[in-house]
Amino acid sequence: MMDDQKQQKRVILFLLVNSVYFFSYFQRVGVPGTIFNELQSAFSLSATAVTGLAAITFLIYGIMQVFAGITADKFGGFRTFLLGAFLLSFSSVLFPFAYSPFMLFLSRAFIGFSAGFIFISLVKILSTIYKEDEFPLYLGFSLLLGYSGGIFATYPLERSVSFIGWRNSFLIAGVVCSFFTVIGLPFLKKAGETFIQKQTFSLPRFLKVVKNTHSFPIVIAGPVSFGIYFLFQSSIGKKFLEDFCNISSEKASLFTFIMVVVNTAFAFLSAYATAITGKRRPIIIFSTTTTLIAVSILLFNLLFKIHTGLFLLSYIFLAISAAVSPVYITAMKEMNSIELAATSVGFLNAVSYLFVTLINFISGRILDFFSYSAVKMTGIIIYPAVAYRTIFLVCLLLSLFSFLISLTLKEPGDIKVK
Repeated sequence: MMDDQKQQKRVILFLLVNSVYFFSYFQRVGVPGTIFNELQSAFSLSATAVTGLAAITFLIYGIMQVFAGITADKFGGFRTFLLGAFLLSFSSVLFPFAYSPFMLFLSRAFIGFSAGFIFISLVKILSTIYKEDEFPLYLGFSLLLGYSGGIFATYPLERSVSFIGWRNSFLIAGVVCSFFTVIGLPFLKKAGETFIQKQTFSLPRFLKVVKNTHSFPIVIAGPVSFGIYFLFQSSIGKKFLEDFCNISSEKASLFTFIMVVVNTAFAFLSAYATAITGKRRPIIIFSTTTTLIAVSILLFNLLFKIHTGLFLLSYIFLAISAAVSPVYITAMKEMNSIELAATSVGFLNAVSYLFVTLINFISGRILDFFSYSAVKMTGIIIYPAVAYRTIFLVCLLLSLFSFLISLTLKEPGDIKVK
């Protein structure tokens, strides 16, 4: 009977934390990717400023990953998650009430700060309520549910914005997020009585994570594949299709919608595959190879203008390559002490989102550099093909480097963790 009650609590906890994770991911994908033109027009922003909205969110989110991992290992995942959920709810409601560039950037910075607690705390909770061999599979389920937020931040959000505007759309999302947070409060407060979490953080152990040379290929290859995917998913992917292919906002958002759907499905499949096979290295090399192929197709199609469908194919390949994140996370956790599950994953996530910040900033600067030959129509700026060619070339060089680094990775099971 006690086991049945504990299992019920696991299910409730799992659903509650992932409902909040859904909105955390929704916020990170939807801005500025789906509403790039709306924000640029409403606030008279440059491309650097619009992509800067993603950059500031991901910069703070990335920095917070280390802090959140330390906090979760020190004070437990339940309390840390609850703190993040309340802050995310508040900042999500604040964002649609921004009426100046300052408030716009401040609200996005606050979203990056609060969302930074969510995923790492979720990893800590999963590692507490499930056994070691169950972890990859349930992480896959979590990503399936969380990434669904990214699905709703593409085509469904674009349709909502076209009917009720971006402010009302994001206000509704903030209110629903707050609803799930309030419902989850009593369950998360009581969870500590059922599932015991030890305080496992110490500075020497954290430094061990940072200095662990075995995990260097993961800390380099993972962030590059993820960063390039996220650049197209949440920043310039929709905008590029509108500018270069001259297709409608609705059709362009369908491309990124398909992208997230594929990413969500393959995230679960990669988690299932690594749980069944026990292998990490070949799946990670597959990820970096797919990123390299995807960016090569993007650049080739841009240069020779073969068919718009090839852009969709490359977007799908990027989505598949980034879907291997459960394998990167599992490998990173296995290469470090189990007591530092949140800290090690937090460090990997920090590097990932700092790279996302960097590549968004570089892309924005490149677009603005070529703004002299851009076309301006009713507050919307259409950037030239040469600007996107330059961005794609940078991505190609980075993906090639990531592929070569991944070849040096050792199988985590073959490494002794001290």
